[in-house]
Amino acid sequence: MVDNAVFWGACCAIAWGFSDFIARFAGRSVGVIAATFAMMTIGTVLVGLTIVIDGQALNLHLQGIHWLIIMGIGVGLGSILFYHAVTHGPVAIAAPVVSCYPAIAIPISIVFGSQPNNIVWVAMAVTLSGVWVVARMGPKSVEGNTEFSPHVIRRTILYSLLAATIWGVSLQFADLAIEEYGPTQTLLAMRIIGVIILAIAMFLRKESFKFSFNVWPILIIWSLLDTGGHLFLFLGLATEHGEYAIIASVGYTIVTVLLARFILKEQVSLPQWGGIALVISGVALLNFFN
Repeated sequence: MVDNAVFWGACCAIAWGFSDFIARFAGRSVGVIAATFAMMTIGTVLVGLTIVIDGQALNLHLQGIHWLIIMGIGVGLGSILFYHAVTHGPVAIAAPVVSCYPAIAIPISIVFGSQPNNIVWVAMAVTLSGVWVVARMGPKSVEGNTEFSPHVIRRTILYSLLAATIWGVSLQFADLAIEEYGPTQTLLAMRIIGVIILAIAMFLRKESFKFSFNVWPILIIWSLLDTGGHLFLFLGLATEHGEYAIIASVGYTIVTVLLARFILKEQVSLPQWGGIALVISGVALLNFFN
C-alpha cells in the first residue's frame, strides 16, 4: 500500500482539502502574503526537524539544483495566487478551478517520458469533467454577498487558473528533483525557496510580521496540513507511477467544497454535487485500475 501512488495522492487530497479551507481564515486574519510566509516558515522548521529526527543525510550535490529552484519558485508564486483567490473569493469556486492542474501536469509528463495508459486518460477526463461542472455551475450571485459578484468570480477563476498552470508545470520539475534528492529533501528546498520569495514580497509591500497570539494556532494547523499534503504528494511522485498521485490529489477539492458548503454556508447547486460525484468516480476508477 505504501508504494501505491494513488494512496499517497488520496492522503494529499485529504490534507489539502482542510488546508485550503483554513487558508481562508489565515489570509483574512493577517493578509495573504504574511500568512503564507508564516505557513511556509513553520513548514520549513517541521520538515527540517523531520530530517534530523529521521537521521537522513542531506544530498548536497548540485546536479539537479535547477529543478529545485524552478519548482520552488513556481510553487511559491502559485501559492500566492491561489491563497488570494480562496481568501477573497468563493471557496467553492476557487478550489475546483485550481484542481485542474493535472490536465496540465499529465500531458507535460509525456514530454519527460511518462506513458499513461488509456485507463489513466479516461480517469483524468472523468475527474476533470467533474471539476469543470463544479466550477461552472456555481451560483452567479448571492444577494448581499459581494464574493459572488461577477467581478469577484472572474478574478477568482483567473487567479485559480494561473495557480493551476504554475503548479502543473512545477510538479513536473518536482518529479525530476525527487529523483535526485528524495521527497523530504525536495520538500525542504521547496519550503526554503518559498520563504525567500514571500520574504521579498513582504519587504516590497512593507508588510509587518507581527501577529497576535490567537492567530498562531491557525497558522500552525495550516502549515501542518499544507506541508503534510506536499509530503504525501512527493512520496507518491517517488513511486513508479507518480503521475497517478497527481490525479488522485485532485480529490482535495471535494473536501474543500463540502467544508465551504456546511461551514461557510456557500451555495452549492445540484449540478455541482453531480460534478463532485464525477470527481469521486474518476479518482475511484484510477485507484481500482492502478
